[in-house]
Amino acid sequence: MLLGPGKLRDEFREFVDVGTDPTSHIREFLRCVKSRGTTAANANVAAQSHIAAHAAYVAWQLDRPLKFDPAKEEFIDDEEANRMRSRAYREPWRV
Repeated sequence: MLLGPGKLRDEFREFVDVGTDPTSHIREFLRCVKSRGTTAANANVAAQSHIAAHAAYVAWQLDRPLKFDPAKEEFIDDEEANRMRSRAYREPWRV
């Protein structure tokens, strides 16, 4: 079955709306405050998602496949890609 953009959006509207509905995020946050549990979008999940996206962007910029070590958070045997993981800071700023 072929679906056009409008039809596809209609078919999956219930899934899209749940993910973007701010009240569901607020409810989950309050539930986690009460239970002292971890939210679905906790800091670790967000960080790992951003790292994966940035690694893909570096590979796209260099126009070649790269190997990434998620434990070390660096590219394997590729200094050019590793230099692109962050920007150079101006003096006297350091992290």
